[in-house]
Amino acid sequence: MGYRILLFDVDNTLLDFDANEAESFRSMMEEMGELWTEEIYNTYKELNRDLWRSIERGEISVEEGVNCRFSNLMARYGRQVDGRLWEQAYRRYLNQGIQEIPQVHQVLEKLKAEGYELYVITNGVEETQTSRMARSGLDTYFRQLFISGKIGAGKPSGEFFDYVKSHVEQFDAKAALVIGDSLTSDIRGGIDAGIDTCWFCRNKREDEREKEMEERGIRPSCIIGELTELFGIL
Repeated sequence: MGYRILLFDVDNTLLDFDANEAESFRSMMEEMGELWTEEIYNTYKELNRDLWRSIERGEISVEEGVNCRFSNLMARYGRQVDGRLWEQAYRRYLNQGIQEIPQVHQVLEKLKAEGYELYVITNGVEETQTSRMARSGLDTYFRQLFISGKIGAGKPSGEFFDYVKSHVEQFDAKAALVIGDSLTSDIRGGIDAGIDTCWFCRNKREDEREKEMEERGIRPSCIIGELTELFGIL
């Protein structure tokens, strides 16, 4: 297929965000003197998922969303809290989270050695994503990190992908591949930008994958369940 430029998402593609999120939330609740329960954590995940979808649609900014999510969460339980203060505490723990997707270093090291141009394309807060990539050592494989919080636009928007295209030297959409776990963010954004896409879909059966693609009306160029499967595509 002649791919030369590989555009990697971060969360749940390179770093295991689910594991980091769970640990960071529990630590924040403890710091704030609140009782952690599975029920409140599940409520947070539901609220946070809806929030990021609003961000993806361009309805609110990342900063607006993250600074109100914990005040909105605790309001559901009859508690008024300082959302910014809670976000700052959560962010401290989140910035330290470097749980990795299996074999990520081996895969990136080999790709870089074979001459592929590697870039990060991620939605999130610049400080958090930069810190996690540096602490994990993954930043050393990439020529540049494109972070929505720094750019001022996020995936799947055309503004985000236009920025990436204009800041990658000799960018050629036909030679590029977007690799990420989110159909609505990574894959939709790549398709709209005229770039081939690879859906990194872990721990789901084929019928579950098919159902999700059907529901979203989004079909990637290819699907992998492990990062090592990239070599069979490239």
